[in-house]
Amino acid sequence: MSLLSTSPVAAHAFAVATRCASALAAGLLSSYAYSQSMNPVVVTATRTETTIDRALADVTVIDAQTIRDAGASSLPELLRSAGGIEISQTGGAGSVSGLFVRGARNSQSIVLVDGIRIESPLSGGAVPEHLPLSAIERIEVVRGPASALYGSGAIGGVVQIFTRQADADGWWPFASVGFGTQGTQQLQVGFRAAREGTRVALSLARESTDGFESTRPGSPDYQADRDGNRQHSLTASLAHRFAAQWEAGASALVNDGHVDYDDAFSTPATARQDYRSAAVSAWLRGRPLDGWQTELRAGNSSIDYSYRAFTFAPRTDSRTMAWQNTIDAWGGKLLFGLESLVQSIDGDGVTRGGAFLYARDRRGTDSVFGGYEHGWGEHTLRATLRRDRIESVGSETTGALAWGWRFMPQWLLRASYGTAFRAPTFDDLYNPFSPNPTLRPEKSRGYELALERHAGNAMLRATAFGSRIDEAIELDAFYTARNLAHARVRGLTLEARQVFGAWMLRASATVQHTEGLSVDPLTGTRTEADLARRAPRYGVVGVEHHQGPWRFGADAIAQARRFDTLGQRMDGYAFVDAWAAYRLTRDWELFARAGNLGDRDYETVAGYRSPPRSLFVGVRYAAR
Repeated sequence: MSLLSTSPVAAHAFAVATRCASALAAGLLSSYAYSQSMNPVVVTATRTETTIDRALADVTVIDAQTIRDAGASSLPELLRSAGGIEISQTGGAGSVSGLFVRGARNSQSIVLVDGIRIESPLSGGAVPEHLPLSAIERIEVVRGPASALYGSGAIGGVVQIFTRQADADGWWPFASVGFGTQGTQQLQVGFRAAREGTRVALSLARESTDGFESTRPGSPDYQADRDGNRQHSLTASLAHRFAAQWEAGASALVNDGHVDYDDAFSTPATARQDYRSAAVSAWLRGRPLDGWQTELRAGNSSIDYSYRAFTFAPRTDSRTMAWQNTIDAWGGKLLFGLESLVQSIDGDGVTRGGAFLYARDRRGTDSVFGGYEHGWGEHTLRATLRRDRIESVGSETTGALAWGWRFMPQWLLRASYGTAFRAPTFDDLYNPFSPNPTLRPEKSRGYELALERHAGNAMLRATAFGSRIDEAIELDAFYTARNLAHARVRGLTLEARQVFGAWMLRASATVQHTEGLSVDPLTGTRTEADLARRAPRYGVVGVEHHQGPWRFGADAIAQARRFDTLGQRMDGYAFVDAWAAYRLTRDWELFARAGNLGDRDYETVAGYRSPPRSLFVGVRYAAR
């Protein structure tokens, strides 16, 4: 069975995406005048502030305007449209979702909210379906191994979410309301305010949808009903500068709601999950001396949920304390810090209330990390190292080395190599039904070679990447976590962005080869197979137009054929999302978005339909 096989529609769409990327690349080679720079400051790639062209990493920034305009209705769908990420989704908004960054599965990449890790200690995943788009101001996506900076789980990459913050003096209220197909409703109100060194932001949002029938007839989970979602969220932040070089602050994101699902062990009346997620952090940062910046951050994230059909109500906590320092030293920058993470689980069906309980309910991780960056002439070299000691698992050391050569003002050649790991989760080791306490941590080695061109609003990037994950943990046919002999991912991503007057074109196309090798411990039989839910080709082509009071755009997204956990074939697909906005006055705007315009019927999880065609319209107000 060929990894390159796909449906004719997806193959054609992917070919179009590749041709568009090539055409944009050709346009980038010509001289052109640009009115503004697309070189934002990022922090996730290095844990310190740096511009994106100096990060020496594969970084994508999704800004506030893109998030507001996007045709996507959920965080996983938005991330897929940014390129370099595949998703799985068992239905619409609120349904169980996963992120696959460079072929790594959901629990092999980490998600941060305002610098705090948010994940379920049970599965190791961030549960991205429970993070509402209305709460998010900005997203940074870093692809590639990052355990040398962030520890366990950062094999595929890191996604960091930033909530709303005040950034200008004055009082700035905002609000939006909208309605759409499938009974969708959204309402958001809030404000930002800043005065004399104090900054405050607050936002409240409510979202609901009646949903659609997510499972297919014939599926063992099929129920003839619609699977809706209701959620309420609050985001808040407070910061105060109490001296010229010192500032303290806090932020919070809280989201709760319930989602309907289809299940073979329940009825339409009882197939409902209630959930609540939260990320709260406080920080103090300043400059004790010239050339020395220090930051102390403490936070807690929780992911809690329960089911109406049966007794299983996990309550999870991940408490973080981190101290980080950056010092100008020896002509470069020295980074060092300490971090502590304590994860715990509790609740009915987990630690109490039944005969089948988890064997362990708490685990702590203590870490030390450091790095050094030095530049000479057109060259930059960065090295990072981290040591993690994890209770019941052991200690792991990871490192990374990155080099960049700016051989022309707009051109950068860079290369990097890094090691990463992922500790087995509570579900992997201790779940009461199919535990595997003999699991060993996953360990990976990854490389990246890239050629980039940045010129104002224009960008061209070609990135070759590869990783080998030894002792890779995947579920077998009985949903028991097993160590494979190894898993490999090799691929190439082409990205381009070009502005032509009021038009902006962008494209991203990835070709990859994924495979896993397992060895039966009893018979010694060796089995090679594609990694589940990962396609040999996927990509996105986008267009935007900004002129006068009008803004509009569209994204065409395609993914080739791939296979699910039990070998079920999922055909390739291609679909289009679109959006538009019209400014009525300086502060008022009408907007609309349409998802899956062609009403394409496709799957990202076998047996589950993805969202059908949808339309959403609304009005928003933002003081300017």
